[in-house]
Amino acid sequence: MTRGIFRRKGSGNDRDVVIFVFFLLLSFVFWYLNSLEKEVEYSIRYPVRYINLPEERVLADDLPLRLELFLKGPGYSILKLKMSGNRSPVVLDVSSINYRRVPNSRALDYYVVTSGLIPKLRNQLRAECDITSVKPDTLFFAFDRIIKRQITVAPDVEVSTEKQYLVKGNYHVEPDTIEITGPKRILDTLKAVRTKPMKLRGVRESVTRGMSLLVPDKCVLSEKKVLVTVSVEQFTEAEVKVPVRIINCPDSINLRIFPDIVTVKGLVAIGDYTKFEQVPFEVILDAAKADLNSAEKLSLDFRNIPPYVNSMRVSPPKVDFLIERKEK
Repeated sequence: MTRGIFRRKGSGNDRDVVIFVFFLLLSFVFWYLNSLEKEVEYSIRYPVRYINLPEERVLADDLPLRLELFLKGPGYSILKLKMSGNRSPVVLDVSSINYRRVPNSRALDYYVVTSGLIPKLRNQLRAECDITSVKPDTLFFAFDRIIKRQITVAPDVEVSTEKQYLVKGNYHVEPDTIEITGPKRILDTLKAVRTKPMKLRGVRESVTRGMSLLVPDKCVLSEKKVLVTVSVEQFTEAEVKVPVRIINCPDSINLRIFPDIVTVKGLVAIGDYTKFEQVPFEVILDAAKADLNSAEKLSLDFRNIPPYVNSMRVSPPKVDFLIERKEK
């Protein structure tokens, strides 16, 4: 009996809570609907797309992809814009914009005050609200001339060979130059177009690979790929005896060195082994660079090293010397 009374009282309390919440929500809905009729202010970031750039010109710097629009109008109109989801960008026709030259600018730099774009933006939004201002307040158009030029291709290849094998000569690239089209300020500083990196491991024979080119920003290349050939051959060590030539010796002394004939060694491809003795190597001692007063031995240098010789070295690398003063 007592439990039944409590149950009925509890049910009444729950019903009162439900009724209270219902009327609270209903009052909130009426308040919200009423507020939508009132004029409110709101900002929204809206996507923008630029069309009809001047011919033979390109934008050197990127323009903002979104503009922040400050809106004022009925709440329901702004709510509609806010809930539109993926918004279609507003389109700015650059050919119809009254942009001005940046004062004291030697480049093709122009600017537009965005407050002057408000009528165009309002027509495209088709919203029952006003655009009071736009951020940023100024758009800068940095134009650049489009030019063409020939540029070399620089292969980015890292090669490791098996033992007793070496890369012979430079990499062969076909084509080794291409035509590039792009902004003048970019092409004026561009030394070469590089390929995408490639690593070759354990190589023991010549390899040819097609390599994609890295396209500089805002540029177009006449070729997308090049063929790069890495010549690899088995190498052996060769040596030859060469006399040391002394240069830039002061007229007041005689400089004698010991030994005056040294051994030149280098790694050459087996196919080039017979050429090694015919190479006009020069081993020189430059007296102008030598410390004749305090050095114990003098270093030697090379001249006329052919591209097919690797790891050149001379034995001994330094020589003893004797200075004889000439009589006046």
